[in-house]
Amino acid sequence: MVVLLAVLTLQGWTGDTVNIFAPVTSITPPGSFGLFAGLEQLGSFAVWHGAEGILLSFLSIAVFAASFLWSGSRGVRIASLLGLFFVFSAAYGGYEFVMSGLSDAGASAQMGGSFIGAYAFYFIALYYSRNTQEAKLN
Repeated sequence: MVVLLAVLTLQGWTGDTVNIFAPVTSITPPGSFGLFAGLEQLGSFAVWHGAEGILLSFLSIAVFAASFLWSGSRGVRIASLLGLFFVFSAAYGGYEFVMSGLSDAGASAQMGGSFIGAYAFYFIALYYSRNTQEAKLN
């Protein structure tokens, strides 16, 4: 979970950087060329941001599975499920934003808002996992 939070932090930083320094004019909508063709128009940092998103998807699935394997806490499981949901919601928002040629402001807002949701729920999961471990020691 700590690795996921670290990558999520990096994801937020690269996303803000790409958003701030993206060309003023929108990109050509990638259409049938795909997501990474759209990201390549924005530069290697945008491609890196997309790759981080893929990594976060896998890490979120792993954390959700681990919440059932290593934790008996319902709080950890629920927070991990909600974190997973928000990671996928952010990914979908990002996909829609790039595929629109950076013109869909709602998709951009979904990407950013879902990032905040994922960040919050993974910290909640970490909190509940820590309290569960302390309770076992006492």
